[in-house]
This record gives sequence, structure tokens and C-alpha cells, in this order.
Amino acid sequence: MQVKVFESSDMASGLKMVKDELGPDALILSTKTIRSGKLGLLGKNRFEITAAVDSVWPDQTNSNMSPQNKITERDMLLGTDLDGPDEPLPTYNSAMQLNELSKKSRQSRQPDNEPSIESSVNQPDLQSEVDELKGMIKNLGREMLRINNSRPIVGLDSEPEKSSTDDSYLQSLQQRLLDYGISDDTATTISGFAKESLTLDQVSDPFKQQEFIEDTLCELMHVCPDIFKEKRRQHRVALVGPTGVGKTTTLAKIAASYLSKHSSSIGFITIDTYRIAAVEQLKVYGDIMNIPVEVVLNPEQLEQALLKLRDKDLVLIDTAGRSPQDSLCIEELVTFFNPELEIEKHLVLSATTRETELFEAIQRFSILGIDNAIITKIDECTSLGLLLDIQIREKIPYSYITNGQRVPEDIMEADKNLLTQIIMSPGKGLPYE
Repeated sequence: MQVKVFESSDMASGLKMVKDELGPDALILSTKTIRSGKLGLLGKNRFEITAAVDSVWPDQTNSNMSPQNKITERDMLLGTDLDGPDEPLPTYNSAMQLNELSKKSRQSRQPDNEPSIESSVNQPDLQSEVDELKGMIKNLGREMLRINNSRPIVGLDSEPEKSSTDDSYLQSLQQRLLDYGISDDTATTISGFAKESLTLDQVSDPFKQQEFIEDTLCELMHVCPDIFKEKRRQHRVALVGPTGVGKTTTLAKIAASYLSKHSSSIGFITIDTYRIAAVEQLKVYGDIMNIPVEVVLNPEQLEQALLKLRDKDLVLIDTAGRSPQDSLCIEELVTFFNPELEIEKHLVLSATTRETELFEAIQRFSILGIDNAIITKIDECTSLGLLLDIQIREKIPYSYITNGQRVPEDIMEADKNLLTQIIMSPGKGLPYE
């Protein structure tokens, strides 16, 4: 029985490879999808097909062995012991059929001076027996795969298992990820990737571990470091999100940063008429930075306000905080953002929010068509592994990170290396201080 593994970009071409090389009678033992790239996230899928075909029976007339010593391919497949009593066969579904076939095999090896059943079998009967054997082999293969689909097929090279020492180092690496505040699922995935990518010497070296974690985290981050890099007739940016995450303060920080790096051509719009003194707070920032402020109550007034500020390079829009549980208020906010207005929506999230509520907020506000995320209050957390978990689950690019209440100092453009260092420095202060 010949067993071979084929790899292809799709299932159809893989099956064609099997048919071309092993013929139309080939048996498909297993198929599986292989994800290439780091963590199976960055590459294309490939298909692996394990197939087998029956070998041609050797011609007994060409063998120089005597009948007493001859070992046929059927004997090897059935595991028959020529020098002693037959070993018990495995208890597969086809065990009775295999036992009967084993008796026929032993009778075919009897000496010439003893009566043999096969000596009286004509050619059609022999062909029938061969066909029966083929069926038994196929049934046996299917049963083996059913019992343990992950068990390596005999005759195929398989990788040696990692030693217990290797596993202990991998557990150490995974524990480091957990200490950074990264979730169990993400830490397990990265640890599994390390097992495939690193040698024993590398995974046992603390510095190599650190380097591997840093490179992996950096590659998994999605950022939009400069939202104003692309030149437009007018940039329109709205900050949305739950209550109490710091949207108005963050809006002022973005305006101050734009003033220092680009121009003073900025306008404010607020549709936050729910919170007491919200309009006054934004007007105070506007007076300090000499930025006009427009207050709107409905979508029609928003279009009029944008028309008044049409000569500005940047328009920043403040919105009222919405509870993720209040679907009606979020749906009401949707009516303000007509796609024709080309307004970028940045979801503002607090790093102090519990994981369950944070991911629920992302899901609820997604109906607005979120473009980027801003993470605030990172200075109030001892660990920030959640920054990576958001990227693994949602893949929303980060635009800004804020680390305090000072305007305009406490805001940073998102950067992969900076975010990685923040995650890997739990409880030790921020690396930029």
C-alpha cells in the first residue's frame, strides 16, 4: 500500500494531482486546511490531502524463496507471524472479515506436500479474493482515521515531540504574556506560534523570548499614525463612544496638535446637547485656541454648520456619549452621519473599561461605520494587554493614545513600536515619560 501527501492551493487541483499520480482507484485518507503566515493570520490557505493506493501483488513465479519461507505483501499488511501463532487482530468493524482473510493467507503458505485450498482456486476466484482484500484495506484505513484522525500514518515522516524541558520554557513564555494582561486565548495562540518558530536554544533564552514577543506584538498591531497625512479639500472627523471616556478633552487635544503641526484653519461642531455644560466646555477650548464653535440639534443643522465652516481645513465634531445598551440613541446618531458628508468616525474607548463592556461597545457602535479607534486613560492602568486583544478580535486601527488630562500634552499618534512597549511595560511607568 502506497501512501502519499499532496499539497495544493485548492481542493480541485489537489484531487487532480492525486488522480494523475496514484490513479483513479486512489483512496483519500484525510484532508485538512493549512494556514500559512504567522499565527495563521497573514497567509493564504493551502490544502493537504493524504491519499493511498494498493501496490501491485508480486509475481510468485519470479521469487526464489521456498513456499515455507515466502512472505507475501498480504502477510505484511495483516501482521501474520510466520514462526508462531497468529497475533490477535485489532477489533475494527471489519475484524471478522480480516480473520477469515488471515486463514486463507495461512493456507496459501502450506508446504507443497500438504493439501492447499488455493491450489484448487481458479483465476476468477483469485481475482475475487484480491478485490475483497482491497475492500478490507480501505475499510481498515477509514476505521483508523475514525479512531484517531490525528494519529500519524505509518510510513510518513512525523516531527518528534517537544521535550518536557521545551514545554516548560513555552509555559514560561506564555506566563509572561499573561503578566502583560494579554488574554488566555491570545497568549496560548502566541505560545503555540513560538513552539513552531523557535528552537530549544531560542525559547530557553530570556532575551530571545523577549525579542520574539516584541516582534510578534508589533506585527499584529494595526495603526493609522497620521490621519492628516492624506491631503483633502477638508478633513471631517467625529469622535463617538460611550459616556465618560473623554471625547471632548480628546477633541481639544487633536485640535491643539493640528495647530502646532499643520495650520490654524479649524472649526468645532458639537451635537452634545445632553450633557450639562458640554457646549460651554467646548466653547472654552474654542476661545483659547481661537476656533469657532457651531452647535447643532439635528442632521439638517449639521449640514448647515458644515456649510458655514466650508473654508476650514479641519472640522472636528463632538458627540454626546451613548450607552452601548441604548440602541435607540446609537441609531439616532447614525442619522447625523450621511455617507455623502464624508465624516471619519473615531471610536473613543477608555483603557479602564472592563473587557466584556469594551467589546460590547465596539459591537454596538460598529453600525456607525467606525474608521479608527482612540484609546484614552492608559495612565490609569497597570497592564494594557487589552490593546493587543482588541487588534486580534476586531482589527480596528488605532489613531491616537491619550495618557492624561493635560491639553495638548497628553496625546500621542499611534505607533506600532510604542504600543508594543506600552504593553510590555506593565506597572513600570510609560516608556515615554
